Amino acid sequence: MKISPDISYEDFLALVDKYHQSIKTNRYGQTYFLVLSSAKPQLAELLKGSLHDPFHKDTISEQTHQYVKSKWISNG
Repeated sequence: MKISPDISYEDFLALVDKYHQSIKTNRYGQTYFLVLSSAKPQLAELLKGSLHDPFHKDTISEQTHQYVKSKWISNG
């Protein structure tokens, strides 16, 4: 999956929803992380293994949304 690094956070979330609907076996956090890894690999690395890592979760916490949004542009 190739995603432009210039994607907005809102468009990223829409893409996560789209992929999650088509890959029903993944947890939502897993889909979120995989799409993030394609769009913003450096940002995904910051999340990996941290308190904000969504990979094993069924939902994305508000704290994780805020953290990712705060890093969105600076970690293109």
